Amino acid sequence: MTIFNKVLEIYKNYSICTYCLGRMFSLLGTSTTNLERGKSLLLSLTMESHGIYLSRANKQDAAIKELIILAEKANFLPAQQVLKNEGFEYSTINSDQSCFLCNDIFSNLQKYAEKAKQLVEGIEFNNVLIGASPDSQIINREDNFKAKFNLLEAESFKSHFNREVGKIFSTFLNKPAEFSNPDLLVIYSLGFDSFKVNITTRSIFIYGRYNKLIRGIPQTHWTCKNCFGKGCESCNFTGKKYPISVEELISPEFVKETKASNTKFHGAGREDIDVLMLGNGRPFILEIRNPVIRNINLEKIKKQVNEINVGKIYINDLKFSSKKEVINIKAKAEQTRKVYKALTEAINDLNLDEFTEKLILLKNKLENKILNQRTPFRVAHRRADKIRKKMVFKIDGKYIKPNLYEFIIETQGGTYIKELINGDNGRTPQSFAEIFGPLNCKELDVIKIYNE
Repeated sequence: MTIFNKVLEIYKNYSICTYCLGRMFSLLGTSTTNLERGKSLLLSLTMESHGIYLSRANKQDAAIKELIILAEKANFLPAQQVLKNEGFEYSTINSDQSCFLCNDIFSNLQKYAEKAKQLVEGIEFNNVLIGASPDSQIINREDNFKAKFNLLEAESFKSHFNREVGKIFSTFLNKPAEFSNPDLLVIYSLGFDSFKVNITTRSIFIYGRYNKLIRGIPQTHWTCKNCFGKGCESCNFTGKKYPISVEELISPEFVKETKASNTKFHGAGREDIDVLMLGNGRPFILEIRNPVIRNINLEKIKKQVNEINVGKIYINDLKFSSKKEVINIKAKAEQTRKVYKALTEAINDLNLDEFTEKLILLKNKLENKILNQRTPFRVAHRRADKIRKKMVFKIDGKYIKPNLYEFIIETQGGTYIKELINGDNGRTPQSFAEIFGPLNCKELDVIKIYNE
């Protein structure tokens, strides 16, 4: 069956718009639009039928019937004019009939773009991507239609809608389309008679480093386990296990400046609640979700955060980042080197000479050696119980008094330092306690983080 025969068969059974006709043969021919393709098919078929009629051949009646189909079911003006000029009548009863496939959605795309334009007013973005989710009635009708007429070169409803609305929308706001990583995503939920528009803006990612200057606060928000964030007596009706976190101290100014819905904090590892994060700070990336404002002054925000949180946290080295870097800093967290300062208390008193002798033994035993560390008891409820192999690079010690010592420990990221010191009842077999006797880590500070 030729393309012309398929077109005639379609219009004998249904009325479809010129856009949808062109879509049914979209993969045939290039450098044109579906509208132009549909018009070309109808015009070519009109010319062919008109030519047959004018040739006075024995197919004149068939040619007129074909022209009447195009005039009535396709509502094609050139076919109507030919019939009028040749003295034939046709019915206009179908002239107001909606397209069977799109219900004239494609003839009214301007209103879809206008609606999105209204919704994005005030939102900063540099590029856009249009998407659509047609309901099952649209999809099923089109699938059955294509199967009935064996249309193998058709473009989908969704693909045509996305492209054509995208063109109009981009023209309205002078914003280009971006298919891989758009600032703005406009999704249409489409029915034949109604539609909804959902606007999503791409997250902004901000890299930085933070210092935690007080003990007793976690890195991120912890939801109360009793009420799961709803609020109860156990959490003083806050919904949180801890009153505040590093994340909650940093985020508000970013939300305020970007008018975002919320944020997500991504740290390159984390320190315990009672551990300070000093020195050059811990790398983090703050993901700012659904921002309205994208062009922000990072230096200004840094100053605001630091002034509000004097003595609590300090942030520095802010720069715009990406989702890819979130993956990178998490993946590389255990490949970093971390330097800790640990204040430890011993049960057994030592004099300076005894301490010095044991420190030498400790350095010989652990420096530049692989540590086989089993998941500590204190985190076993939320971490896999396994043996972690970690490198201990360097250990230095300072004698303060007979039962109080300070150690500087440089290890691979992910090492449990408290357990390295106390042995964790044998779960960290190569420990400080094996040489010094029972030890308790009174205070622990991270004083430097850097890449190997």
